Amino acid sequence: MEGAGAFKRCEAFNEELAWEGYFEAEGFSAENECEPCECAPAECTLPSKVTANASVCPGDDAVGTLEAGASWDGSCTAAAEPIPSDAFATVTFEPPTLASCAPVSTEPKPSMGSLRFVRACKSDPPGWAPTLSATCYPPQETGECWEGYTHKREFPMLNDTRKCSPCSCGAPSGGNCTAEVMLYQDPACTSEVEAEYVTNHSNPVCTRATSAPLAAMRSVFLQDEPGTCAPSTDSEIVSGSLERGVTHVLCCDR
Repeated sequence: MEGAGAFKRCEAFNEELAWEGYFEAEGFSAENECEPCECAPAECTLPSKVTANASVCPGDDAVGTLEAGASWDGSCTAAAEPIPSDAFATVTFEPPTLASCAPVSTEPKPSMGSLRFVRACKSDPPGWAPTLSATCYPPQETGECWEGYTHKREFPMLNDTRKCSPCSCGAPSGGNCTAEVMLYQDPACTSEVEAEYVTNHSNPVCTRATSAPLAAMRSVFLQDEPGTCAPSTDSEIVSGSLERGVTHVLCCDR
């Protein structure tokens, strides 16, 4: 099997792998560079903190918080200590955020450019290998091809020892993350006393307090559209080389 695309594994044909790899072919080449860096989406993160303030908005004097911690899934979370209703005048809701992006591949692969790839699979009888639509065998011990299989094809294989520098991602942007944060006066989240909508495009939202204590909170996404990150580095070849290795020969019927 020869070409530049994806190949079925030998196992798909009930065969064993004989050899495979990229090889030198006239008109095909590889650039001495790395595959481009890519970044995974910047996922929306639920707001996990609500602050009770003693004064009117903007409420810069916190008297207590409800905090669920990192990686919160929005499920009911009770406060360590409920905040009494007479202890605060306003409540500040934090907005959802975009998480940092991770590189799709921390260390990208070296670019193979337009180089051709070949895979030879063993079968029955031993040594048989399909290449394109031809039937091929390794040559005889003398190096001569077999009768009926006189089309000799050489595959000068390449050894690739190149290593690429790591990728990294810049700050997240875009995305649309809208969440509803609900506050409850009981730790089981059955008696709601306050709810607020917040988005990643807004600042924290300060609202007037209710006449009930704050004992727990819950949150759900109403809009969950991840953002993006641009790669902050272009990966480069930092060591190794692409060099000529062994040459495989097949004798084919066409």
